[in-house]
Formats: sequence, C-alpha cells, structure tokens
Amino acid sequence: GPHCIFQEAKGILNTTTMMNALVLFLFTFLGFSQAFVVPDLKKNGVVSSRVATPLSMVPKYDKSVGKWEITSPEEGPEAGYGPVQTLLLHGPKPLFSRVFTPDDYEQAVLKFMAGEKCTREVAQGNMDRYLENAQDWAFERMEAEKKGRAYPTYHVLKTKQLVLTLVWSGVVFAYFYLFLSKYL
Repeated sequence: GPHCIFQEAKGILNTTTMMNALVLFLFTFLGFSQAFVVPDLKKNGVVSSRVATPLSMVPKYDKSVGKWEITSPEEGPEAGYGPVQTLLLHGPKPLFSRVFTPDDYEQAVLKFMAGEKCTREVAQGNMDRYLENAQDWAFERMEAEKKGRAYPTYHVLKTKQLVLTLVWSGVVFAYFYLFLSKYL
C-alpha cells in the first residue's frame, strides 16, 4: 500500500541525495586539488618560457574559414603534450575544456603561438594555466613584465609538483572511496 510507495520514494530520494552530495564532494575536491601548487615565477636567471620559433612555423589565420591553421607538423597537436600532462600540471578544469571543446582549445593554442611566436608546449601550458585561473595567469605575466623577468613556465612538470599532486589526489580518492563505501 501507501507505506511501500513511501519507502520506495524515500530510497530513491536518499540515493539521489547521496549522488548529488557525492558529485558536489568530488568537484569541490577536484577544484581545490591545484590549490597547493605554487606557480614557477622564474627566479634568478631561469630560462624564459618564451622559446622563439622561426616565422615560417608560426600558425596563420585563414580568413576564408575564420580559423587558425598550422603551417608545419611541428605546430600540430602531436607536437604538444597530452591530456594526462594537462591534468597533472593544471588540474581538471583545463582538461575538461580540452576534452569537451577540443576545437576551441586548439584555436586558443594556435592563436597564442602566433601572437607570442612560441612553441606549442609553451602555448599549451599558458592556455591550460589560463583556463585553470585566468586572473592568476594575467597577474603572473604582468608581474614578470613589470619586474623584467621571464614569463612563468607552465608546461614543465617538475618532480616536486608531481609528487604533491599525486599525494593530494591520493587523499582525495581515499576520502572518495570511504564516502562511497559508507553510503552506497
């Protein structure tokens, strides 16, 4: 009777509520997973992230199709780093952008390459950092220019950063596992 329907609705509500809480928990921790990674602000003579490329290798804008296009294989996606490095360097936000809107991501990388005359990896690192936190990216570049330093390097995965990211991810997934095992 009505009691069975109420119990069934209560079970669905609890499952839905728990799944919503789980998704909120997961995205909250994924969003903060990069909170403890300090960007490299280039101290004392470290090599600049501006690696000049020959003008023949700079992407060109094709007005007829309204898109940036590569002019050599060294500019293509294969020349850069993969999605796993995007995740390890900058977290899930730029990874989601890269996976779910690949054309927009590719156009942003090519436009940055053309504007800065830099390598694909440098452009990818900057786009990933920008997508992760645009205000911090702009501030770090402005500070580098103001102080006459090289721009920060966002495309190099350092051992310390990798270890911190893996440890932090381990903590997040441990809590995630405990949450799942307790409530599901």
